[in-house]
Amino acid sequence: MVDASKLQQQQRKPSADTFLPLSRVRTIMKSSMDTGLITNEVLFLMTKCTELFVQHLAREAYTATCGETLKYEHLSQLVNKSKNLEFLLQIVPEKIRVHEFQEMLRLNRASGSDEDDDDDESGSESESEAE
Repeated sequence: MVDASKLQQQQRKPSADTFLPLSRVRTIMKSSMDTGLITNEVLFLMTKCTELFVQHLAREAYTATCGETLKYEHLSQLVNKSKNLEFLLQIVPEKIRVHEFQEMLRLNRASGSDEDDDDDESGSESESEAE
């Protein structure tokens, strides 16, 4: 078993190694339309920043679990309650059950058809007025 203090010391040491593959990060960066030339220095910095962000996100979510196993729901709760993480709301949404989603769809369709009916009625009224 690895000693926890040694593990923390290893994590804190700055190193040139990255956990994320640089080639994958480069591919993701190139998928953006406005990305020009990606130098190795920029690629390395973006990879390290991404790793630090993921570590921070996981650490904050784990702190909120009070020692439980970290689960997706903990990450989504953190994203939902933190103002500075709201840009992740669509990426890490709260989980909902299938029947809850189906009910939401049904309600949206019902409210959408009511709006369509209103549009049809106003459209037919304007047509009859034009005649």
